[in-house]
Formats: sequence, C-alpha cells, structure tokens
Amino acid sequence: MFLVASDWHLSPASPEVHARLAETFLARARAEGATVVLNGDVFEELFADAALARAAHPRVLAQIAALEREGRLLRTRGNHDPGAGEARLVLEVDGLGRVLVMHGHAADPLHVSSVGRIGDSISRRFGRLDAVRGAARLADRTARALAGGSMRRLFRRRCLALVEREGFALGVFGHVHAAHVVAGDRYVNAGSLTGCTLEYVSLDQSGARLLSLGTAELVRPADRSRPEMG
Repeated sequence: MFLVASDWHLSPASPEVHARLAETFLARARAEGATVVLNGDVFEELFADAALARAAHPRVLAQIAALEREGRLLRTRGNHDPGAGEARLVLEVDGLGRVLVMHGHAADPLHVSSVGRIGDSISRRFGRLDAVRGAARLADRTARALAGGSMRRLFRRRCLALVEREGFALGVFGHVHAAHVVAGDRYVNAGSLTGCTLEYVSLDQSGARLLSLGTAELVRPADRSRPEMG
C-alpha cells in the first residue's frame, strides 16, 4: 500500500496542530507497514529558511528518518522545496498498474506565466523578509481567487493529458491544494494540510481512495513522549 501526501508547507510559523497531524500520519503509516510518498512542498523553503523550517519540526523529521531507514519513504520535489526529491516517480501498484506521482507545478498556468516566474524569483531571493513574504502570499491568493475553478480545471486537463499520453493507469498530483478522487478519472490530487485536516491518497489493489486525518485522531501527548525507535 502507498500513501501519498503533499503540500504541508511546514515552517517555523506553522501552527502546532499541523506538526502533530503530520507526525501522526507518518507514525500511523509506519505502524501499518505502508510506503509513504511525500509529493512536494512538505517543508516551506520558499518563504522560510530551509534548515530552520525542518529544525522547527523535530518529531516530523524523526518519523521521516525512521521511514527512510525502513526503506518505505519516497519523495518528489515541489516548487517550494526544489531539492526535496525526484521530479516524478512511477509506482507499480498491484491491481492498478503504473501510477505517475509528481507535484505538478509545471502544469500550473500561474506558476509558469511570466508574472509567476518573476514572483517566484523575487520570493526565492527575498522571501524571508516579512514584507515580501506577506505581499507574495497576498498576490498568490488574489490571483488564484480570481482564476478560481478555471485554473484548477486547466491544471487537471494538463496533468491528465500527461497521464494519458504516457499510458499511466492514473496520476497523483498536488500543488493546487484541492483534493480530487473520482471513480473512472485518471487524475488524482492528494490535497493538502490545512486548518485541522491532513488529506492524503491511499493506493492499493482496490484503487485510489481519498482519506483525511483530523484532530480527533492525533497522537496522544503520552505517545509523543516516547523515544523514536529505529
């Protein structure tokens, strides 16, 4: 079984509940013997120092390291963590066949536009400054709000065209923070970590399922105090 999650954007500014949801998701995956695919933008490296973003979440890092030691962690890179992993992965899933997994930002019309490229360049150089970070996030939210569902539909069409052109059974993407699993649709999106919910996709012989983890299922404080086992 593969569990695919994306767009956690963990940083020193993340609420505590986000770290606890991520930790619980990873711990549960380990307990279930699943292989985890972190599909880009897991740590926030565009608007935060990469080392500080990771250091702010030691328990999440400990779970990631444990999965790596067990050989059950795969990673792709996103536009906010370009050094995190592969550009794309191909999974062989029993009962499904070949599944493409990639963050998908190259298919985002806003990201690849001239305005998007300029904004990305400015953010990478000055994104750690509060004023720049705030302005960039506001501009991004405004642009996406104006584009609305039309941008997500275009993103889906572009991703789906890639899946069909290369003959994959389905493709699992992230980036747009909009979870999507529909029977018969070869485009899947794993959603994001937002508010009090962590969304993710399960892939096994029964197909693709959209699942979520909420605060009621968080690791208990007593459990979190136990040392990590290798």
